[in-house]
Amino acid sequence: MDPKIIKWAFKLAERNVGPQYRECSLGWQPKIKQADLHKPWARYLVATDTATRNPVAYTMFRFDLDYGRSVLYCYELQVASEFQRKGLGAFMMKALERMAQHFSMERVVLTVLKNNEDGMRFYQRLGYEIDEMSPGKEEDAAYEIMSKAMF
Repeated sequence: MDPKIIKWAFKLAERNVGPQYRECSLGWQPKIKQADLHKPWARYLVATDTATRNPVAYTMFRFDLDYGRSVLYCYELQVASEFQRKGLGAFMMKALERMAQHFSMERVVLTVLKNNEDGMRFYQRLGYEIDEMSPGKEEDAAYEIMSKAMF
């Protein structure tokens, strides 16, 4: 991935979810986020503004085995504020779902902070549910794992 795009992606994540991370037990850890964005297994789908060619949204994902299940794991979905609530995030999630179906993956899995109420509602509207592997209330985790079956 182009280093300029990764730098932009980090800044977008910091603006979008940094405050929620700071408010929960995980805290905002910029060095860890930067390292995550540079993982060799990371795959990106980047949306650009057709007029300016500037990036406006991205998703970072990987194909993985998750508790013995073949999954497409969505690690990040970030949309610039001026492009939110226009269907772009849903479009990008649908693209991930199509990739998962194409490669016969069992599920699309993602992690969302519990204090990200808009994110939780967004994924629920798209048909995602709390995954059986989510830590839930037992572990008092700051996040939920959500998933959607692909067949």
